[in-house]
Amino acid sequence: MLSSRLRRFDLYTKPVEDCRVKTSFGGIVTLVSFLVIVLLFITETWSFFTVQVVEQLYVDSTSADQQIEIHFDITLPNLACALVTIDLMSQSGDNKDSIKDDVFKQRLDINGKVIEGTKPEKQEVNTKKDGSNSTESSKNKEKCGSCYGAIRGCCNTCDDVREAYRARGWVLQNPEEIEQCKNDALLRALSQMPGEGCRLWGKLSVGKITGNFHIAPGVPSTHSSSHYHDFHSLSPGRFNTSHTINHLSFGQAFPGRRYPLDGRSVYTDKGGIMQQYQLKIVPTRYISDGKTIESHQFSITMLQKDIMNGAGGIPGIFVQYEFSPLMVQYEERQRSLSFFLVSLCAIVGGVHTVASLIDALFYSTQRALQVKGMVGKFS
Repeated sequence: MLSSRLRRFDLYTKPVEDCRVKTSFGGIVTLVSFLVIVLLFITETWSFFTVQVVEQLYVDSTSADQQIEIHFDITLPNLACALVTIDLMSQSGDNKDSIKDDVFKQRLDINGKVIEGTKPEKQEVNTKKDGSNSTESSKNKEKCGSCYGAIRGCCNTCDDVREAYRARGWVLQNPEEIEQCKNDALLRALSQMPGEGCRLWGKLSVGKITGNFHIAPGVPSTHSSSHYHDFHSLSPGRFNTSHTINHLSFGQAFPGRRYPLDGRSVYTDKGGIMQQYQLKIVPTRYISDGKTIESHQFSITMLQKDIMNGAGGIPGIFVQYEFSPLMVQYEERQRSLSFFLVSLCAIVGGVHTVASLIDALFYSTQRALQVKGMVGKFS
């Protein structure tokens, strides 16, 4: 009794077995449908287990007091470590006490290998001199050294000779031949370390404001809030700043991050080249498994100046950075199990329905043509 009542609600009526017709085209449609279902099933399963990264763009609302770590690794094959200095400057006028750094240098031979018996040394950042670059001992001041025809009087230090030449309007072309300059640190490094290179690596902690850091030869000094490098009358052409940027990044690493300057080399057979890298830094947030990584990406514009051809500046590597007001956020997302199961059901049902329509259409057309042929034959 109950069974007969339930039959009234059956939407899936079953034809009598004798009324069913199987065709070869129907078999082809069935095989093709099965292959399509298997292919879509594999694709959907692969998509389910693949983590999707959704990218969104926001206005950067993070604090300007946030400290950013700059990680770098740079090799200068033609500049001895004794000649190299690192300076970091920003619009806020950060001084040495407010800068956190952890930078090291390693001497390299002419083949780019670590010089045997040498170890990495700590490299100070923003080391400034007081403007007196003489290395002569105080006892030399008791003598009356020659001014080499520039002025009458005594020139007991290398600085005295330079000032005498400046007063006369002369150029001190070969300071290494001046007796008072033979103990000059730059001249000693050039003469005693020919062919040496230097590798610099470490990290700098900077504020989230526009600034720059540069690696350059000479003695860095400040005068009236101006930053300059004293080459001790040496020509900028004596300093070859060819280099390879092994690594440069801002902030923490995250999956899929790119480093556009890694492995980039700038080589020249002459000195006096100022290489500038202008970086546009975009704050980046990466969210994965509920954990947030704060980092930064950047785009670059490169400029090169030849100091020996009259361009302003000093030879060296200058990295200038500016922060974008926009932030990019990447978030890892994975599809839910319920959505995956619904998709599988939709695949099976959809393919089966389309295949049934194709088979029915073909069969109806075939039957109509057969009937029309039979009518024509009897007429």
